[in-house]
Amino acid sequence: MLSLIMPYYRNPGQLALHYATWAAWGPEMKAQTEIVIVDDGSPEPAADVARPAGLPPLSIYRVTEDRPWHQHAARNLGAHVAKEPWLLLTDMDHVLTADAAHALFRRMHRLEAGTAYFLNRIDADTGTPTLGRDGQPKPHPNSFVMTRDLYWRVGGYDEDFCGIYGTDGLFKSRLFDTAGRGFLKHVALVRYSRDVMPDASTSTLPRKDGRMPGAKRAVLAAKAARGAAGTITVLDFPWERVL
Repeated sequence: MLSLIMPYYRNPGQLALHYATWAAWGPEMKAQTEIVIVDDGSPEPAADVARPAGLPPLSIYRVTEDRPWHQHAARNLGAHVAKEPWLLLTDMDHVLTADAAHALFRRMHRLEAGTAYFLNRIDADTGTPTLGRDGQPKPHPNSFVMTRDLYWRVGGYDEDFCGIYGTDGLFKSRLFDTAGRGFLKHVALVRYSRDVMPDASTSTLPRKDGRMPGAKRAVLAAKAARGAAGTITVLDFPWERVL
């Protein structure tokens, strides 16, 4: 029913936490879920992280080049190899607990195929909702539940923009030009900061270094110059299945 997809880059401790969480799920939830980990060329491979018994069906794919800020391409690969009709795309620092998985599966039959759904989230250290500057609940901007068909109808993430940090808004703009926008307020991911789990998210690549002024416009101009304006580049990298 559901493919849970997440990129991995030098997160062995956080991945071990995911494994422990998934192993504790009930058998019905495990039977309805496949896990797809995409190792984005990490020097500390995901396949080397010890896996406990009792996990849901799990596969690990690996991008065979280490490219900076390449996580959106890793998501494309996850969506490409996913077998289930529904996708949950999220990041390594967000954990789907047994309670949240149960709440999601209880609602799956009511989800609309033409809608992409954000999820609620809570902070691991406080157990309280993650709030924005306005004091309102702040869903993770890169966690969605949607059908695999909808993901590819939108076209996936444009890999021409990989290497530039903060280009997820380009995908969301195309997504919500095509799809309805939903919010699963009763399904909360647990967000781990690096204060709680040191390798919960990427720390070896400074985000400011990826925010190059004018970089997006330069990519758009280059695409137009080669007659590719409006096209979306996907799966333009070498990869392999390792598990």
